[in-house]
Amino acid sequence: MPRLRPARLFALALALTAGLPAFAETMKAAVAAAVTENPAAQASSSEVRTAALELLQQDRDYLPTVTASAEVGPAYYWDPARLSPANNNKVSLGAQAGVVAEYVLFDGYRRANTTYAAAARVDGAIFHLLDASETLALNAVEAYIDVFRHRQLAAIARENIARHEVIARQVAELVSGGKLPVSDQFEVDQRVLAAKLHLVQVKEALAKAEARYESVVGHKPDHRLSVDWLRQLPMSEDALITRALRGNARVKALDAAVQATRYDARADQADELPQVKLRAGANVGQNLDGVPGFQADAYAGLLVEWELFAGGRSARRAAGVQRTSTAQAKRDRAVREIRELAAGVWAAYEANIERTVLYDRQLSAARGTVVQYQDQFLAGTRTLLDVLDAERSYFNIRFDDISAEAAYVFNQYQMLAVQSRLAAHFGVDHADAPLMPDFEARALEAGEYTPPGQVFGSAIPALE
Repeated sequence: MPRLRPARLFALALALTAGLPAFAETMKAAVAAAVTENPAAQASSSEVRTAALELLQQDRDYLPTVTASAEVGPAYYWDPARLSPANNNKVSLGAQAGVVAEYVLFDGYRRANTTYAAAARVDGAIFHLLDASETLALNAVEAYIDVFRHRQLAAIARENIARHEVIARQVAELVSGGKLPVSDQFEVDQRVLAAKLHLVQVKEALAKAEARYESVVGHKPDHRLSVDWLRQLPMSEDALITRALRGNARVKALDAAVQATRYDARADQADELPQVKLRAGANVGQNLDGVPGFQADAYAGLLVEWELFAGGRSARRAAGVQRTSTAQAKRDRAVREIRELAAGVWAAYEANIERTVLYDRQLSAARGTVVQYQDQFLAGTRTLLDVLDAERSYFNIRFDDISAEAAYVFNQYQMLAVQSRLAAHFGVDHADAPLMPDFEARALEAGEYTPPGQVFGSAIPALE
């Protein structure tokens, strides 16, 4: 499979960096800065932290609740059947205090499904962070390659000016010797000016590319940049699509969202099953219920409640099904988009391979034409226009060849990005993502009676 010409790239890189400090910012360093320092990555990281803390909140449903209360104030009682005449039909100051402890034994699997949904959302937030990191990494790669490409184009544009100035000096000598008409001097001067105008355009585009680099990476590009191609890429379009659908973080995030809606629907239906609680309490009071004196009581027991009928349950189930269907549709749409993106990347990759091969052949022929036309012009068998047109053709082919090579390299990194493997390729940790996206699996493995804090306690300190 054709690849970039390293010798030519290396030579051009030397020309671009001659006289500059002997250091280089690697693409890995640029990607690391983009993934860890860009505000978009920090926002995605905050979403992970929020989702994890929301999961921890579910601990309250697995622990007893203890409620204390106190009350004091005057009360009037009229109860002649119960109270004596001395205590009836009078206002008395009463006070009481109590404490009640309650522990849920069974709640129709509400807390279990709520925990599973929260765990799935943590996984989804992590996958969203990974997907955002892949996007930032690809943006950094694109900005890096674009700056490198424009610097190459600027170097070629300067070389093109130098070649035309050499021709202009030759023409000036021939015109002064009477071997060429003055109009040829005007023509070559016009071509020199055109070459200089082209350099102005390239420099403007380079400035914009460097500005975008600074926006994505967080600082201006260094003087030395280097671009490498990749190895061990998929061998076919089908292989790329298969890897992309299996590994893409966006699809996995939407898978987690589908699971979360299913758990939410089950949690919403928990009140259709019995609710079993263990309850205990104690009360103390003074002058309670119109009876003077101190009173105290304590109790413990099993409370069973079952809501046998309530309106709106059918609509609630239907709404849960619709939420799951909506989430599934979003996931299926993403699968199609990833499939289309992978296919498009592969098509561009193959097309740019062919372009670089054809441009190389054109370049070799155009280089030979330039040399021959130059010799023939000096010998008087070729016109100045022939020479200038050959130079323009040679320059245009070199210009297009560099862009095709840059696109070819970028397509390779796009292949990694569509598989959500780009940041990992550079050995860059995803911004603030110490948590592994396996929360749902761990929650299911722990079972319905295990608090989230115990299941995920080992991972939570990383959020501090």
